[in-house]
Amino acid sequence: MPKFRALVASVAVALCISVTSGLATATATEKPVVVVITHAPLTPTAVLGSGLGTVRTFYIPARADGKASAGSYLTGTLTTVAVGLDNNRELRAANLIVVVGSDDNQLVIGGLSAYPADGGTLAAGQQATRPVIGGSGIYDGARGSVTSTNLGERGWRHVFRIATAK
Repeated sequence: MPKFRALVASVAVALCISVTSGLATATATEKPVVVVITHAPLTPTAVLGSGLGTVRTFYIPARADGKASAGSYLTGTLTTVAVGLDNNRELRAANLIVVVGSDDNQLVIGGLSAYPADGGTLAAGQQATRPVIGGSGIYDGARGSVTSTNLGERGWRHVFRIATAK
């Protein structure tokens, strides 16, 4: 019986190594899909509270890959979750959704970014990188990251690098 348990354990370890090696190979060989979303300068449509717990709500029409589309927009919230950090910064948690062309095609953004505590947003030229935590429609199963850059008077650019898309 001990030899049988050792054999079963060895097979289980070999299977785990094989499966995780296969996953690493599949992930490493995927070429990311790049989607670029742009929009005008952004101001919150609503701000609730002040300091810790402040919720900023957003909605703005957007362009996908340089093309205007009546059904493309960015919406969601940023919530202040930590204040008093170094260099007068605070952390804001994102719950942002980018819709591309139709409500069926969504990219969902989460994560945290540091912001100046005395500013509504990042300064022109500054960037924030967040995880893409999901998607639907043509972006079903999306995962990856998005780097958002404040372009000042020209608005914002969000460059998505999606590891999985339909």
